[in-house]
Amino acid sequence: MKAQGRVLFFLLLTGGFMGCDDDVVEPTCCDKSPYSSPTAPESLITNLQVSYRNREIEHYAEILAPDFIFKFQPLDANDIGTPFWTRDQDSTGTRALFATTEVSDIRINLIYGRRDSSVNMSPPVDSLKIRIITTDLQVDQTDGTVWVVTDQQDLFFRQGLAANRENPSHWLIYEWDDLPTLGSPKFGGVPRATWSGGPTTWGNLKFLYGH
Repeated sequence: MKAQGRVLFFLLLTGGFMGCDDDVVEPTCCDKSPYSSPTAPESLITNLQVSYRNREIEHYAEILAPDFIFKFQPLDANDIGTPFWTRDQDSTGTRALFATTEVSDIRINLIYGRRDSSVNMSPPVDSLKIRIITTDLQVDQTDGTVWVVTDQQDLFFRQGLAANRENPSHWLIYEWDDLPTLGSPKFGGVPRATWSGGPTTWGNLKFLYGH
């Protein structure tokens, strides 16, 4: 009896004595985040698209540097009354686009070109430009209106600055230029925020919901 007791005690200590199968907990794995680590400029372009599709302003704001500006197309700048928006203004306009109940869906697909490091010759250093050569952004409103953006975009990236308490291994967008397209429709000075769907600019789309 003593020997049997010692065997039972050993099994309990080593886990060899098991109860019912319900006591076994299988390891689980969390779903992988759709967002990429911001350790490369191209990752930020991925995160830009995912944040638009999921309408998540916090993730969108994460890719913007504190000194970020969004440059409007000249015609938009005349209509809106300013050549650019700051980070706070841009985030406010984008938040309004993501949060409005007037929008039922956002579809986006961006195709970009190679890195252009020639901008590294001027401040900020450790920076580069990537052009979005094909823009396909469609915003569906609940009233059936569909806004379509196809203009090219220039995105300027810089690495984090330790002096600003930023992670030097991470990248940020510090400037975004909405590029005008030759032959784009002109509406005789009518503010584009009054258009009833169809082709528009990315800048006007931000202004439409955020002013």
